[in-house]
Parts: sequence; structure tokens; C-alpha cells
Amino acid sequence: MCQYPRFRKIRHGMTAALCSLLAVSLCACSAAPSSSSSGAQAVEESPLVDDSLYVYDVEEEVALSRQGSTVAFVADTAGTETGPDAALWRGVQAFADTFGYTAQLYQAEEDSLAARESALRTAAQSGAAMVVCRGDEMATALYSVQNDDPSVSFLLFDAEPHTEDYTAYQTASNTSCVMFSEEQAGYLAGYAVVIDGRTKLGFVGAEAMPDTVRYCTGFLQGVDAAAQSQGVQASVEVWYVGSENAGDVVTQRMGEWYGSGVQAVMAAGEGTLQECIDAAQGTGAVVIGTDWDCTDSDSVVLTSAMKNYSSEVQHALYEYFKTGGWGSNGGSTVRVEASENAVGLPQVNWRMTDFTQREYEKIYKNLHDSVTKVERLSDASSLPETPNVAVDVLG
Repeated sequence: MCQYPRFRKIRHGMTAALCSLLAVSLCACSAAPSSSSSGAQAVEESPLVDDSLYVYDVEEEVALSRQGSTVAFVADTAGTETGPDAALWRGVQAFADTFGYTAQLYQAEEDSLAARESALRTAAQSGAAMVVCRGDEMATALYSVQNDDPSVSFLLFDAEPHTEDYTAYQTASNTSCVMFSEEQAGYLAGYAVVIDGRTKLGFVGAEAMPDTVRYCTGFLQGVDAAAQSQGVQASVEVWYVGSENAGDVVTQRMGEWYGSGVQAVMAAGEGTLQECIDAAQGTGAVVIGTDWDCTDSDSVVLTSAMKNYSSEVQHALYEYFKTGGWGSNGGSTVRVEASENAVGLPQVNWRMTDFTQREYEKIYKNLHDSVTKVERLSDASSLPETPNVAVDVLG
């Protein structure tokens, strides 16, 4: 599978200049990496500290194609105030500001296939060289829109273009898809929460979709590895909500979980995070988010199994405009993972006490270097071997 090359560097000129001037002082340039770190080595060998501050930079000046043209981002109905679309929009803006492009925002006006298709077509017909979008519902809209004009390129995150009934998939040659290794992000969160002292856990997913299942099965593997390292037994209750349940039903069951002593619940999929937060209030239990850094949502959110959307969209756009097209990535899907610093836990609002950031860096490096391998399971009927975890899948 093709991968985007990496030339990673956090772009903060003052820090880089000081490190150059004080190169004789080893401590000045060997501190733990942070969002103001500079240099490809520090970023490659350590987890990304703050995706929201990431700015892609290269050490060599490279002439990019169609410089000055527009990169359009099409947000779904929730907009770009928070969540994955907000992170992607930040990344599009950062790329445009850094390399001399124009970033333009569009949004689906309502929750319908027609509205999403209309927003995508409006962006494509605006003269934009590239249209970026995200998610399964946008993927359904893109299925037909991508074929309207081959001169416009599309970059789709977290899905592949498909029909409404999922019976047909097609990624046109002018489209490239980026998927993340949710199982690795889930593993990190599961490992962290157990080392931090919690062993009675839950996982709630909106639907048993492949990405949600990968979060779950990765979470179970992380819990198992940490429990083994601590010589303890853990338990995880798993519930895929399904489309017939929403709102109060989820909050009620989460309340029952927390009331029975569940100490932490990972929430994956639309409509699960806020319900878990509501139910956790005053119980002493915590919530683990997914996809994006949810720690600002409420103090009960311990951490998030997150995808580094901003950095990844910047990388993908740079490679596209550097080569003047998708090349071998056109019509295909790229899966990014810890080896490319594409997934991780947020480090800005670090709320764990027994699991330290230094320990996190060690665990992350094992994933990054493929010393630790996480099984990728996308079917809810397949569970990983977890001898140190009792797993109860609820109907």
C-alpha cells in the first residue's frame, strides 16, 4: 500500500534558532519534545504533542504546482467549531498559509445526501484545485460527485466512496482516501487507563461499523497488555448502541454502568460522547473520547484515542502539490498509523497521574517501531485474545 513520504518538522522558528545557537549545550536541544520542538528526528521518534499547533515544514524549498490556487474544505452539518472537521479545517488553513494557497470553507446545509452532494459540487465548481472532506456520509455523496469533473481532485478522510446501501465502492483516479489505524489509538487508550489504576471498564459504540470496531478491539488489546504487565485482571463491557437507541437510552445505560462500579468508558461514534459525559457527572468515573481531542469537552474526559487530522491533511496536500497530482495514490486508500505519528493520546490536557507522559512515550515508541503489534479486527463478531480481560458483549 502506498504511503505519503514524511519530512516532519514542527515549525517554530524561535525554538529552532535557539537550538542552533546553543548547540554546544546538550540539555538545550535534548529536552522532551513539545509542540514547540523543531527538527524531524524529535517528531519522528516521539508522539506528536499537539496536533492543533502542527505546521508542516520542509528543509528544502520545493516548487509546488498550482501555487496560489484554492484548497476547499467541505464540512458536514456540525460545522468546524469542534470535532474532526474542525481539526481538518485547521490543517487546510495551516497548509494554505504556509505554502501560499487559499483555503475556502463550504458546509452541507442540512443532513441529507442531496445537501452533501450540493456542497461538494459547489466546492468543485468554484475553481478549487482540491476538495477535502471527511466521513462516511460525505463518502456516499462523493461516490457520484467525484466523476463529474476529472480535473478536480478530492481528498477523503475516514471512509471510501460508496453507495448508500454499501453494495458498491469506487474510488476514482482523481480521489485519494486516508484511513487511520483506530486499533492503535484504541490500544494506547486502553493501556493508559489500566496503568492509571482503572480495571472495570466499558466500551460504547454508536454502530458496529469497521472503524468503531477497530477502536474497540484495539482498546481490548491495550487493556489486556496493561493488565498483564500489572499482574491484574480487568473487565470490559461492550455495547454497540444501534440506530434504534439514542440520547436518553444511552445515558441511562451509562448511568447503570457507572452505578455498578464501571470506572471508565470509551465512547466511539456519533452521539455517544455527550451521553457518557452526562452520565459520568458526580460518579468519580471518567470518559475516554475517540477521533479528536475531547478533553476540552468536560473535566470527566480523561483522554482521547485520537487521530492527528491536521498534520495528516497537511502531509497529504503537500505531497499532492509537490508531485502535481495523486500519482500512485489516486484511486486508492492510504492507511496511516503510529509509525507516521498519525494517531495518539492528547498531551496538552494530561489528566492521568499513575501513567506518566514519559511512560506514554515509551509505549508509543514500541508502536512506532512495530515492536508492539496490534491486531486489526474490523468485524464485531471477531474479538482478540485477551486472557487478562473478561469481555462481556451486550445485546
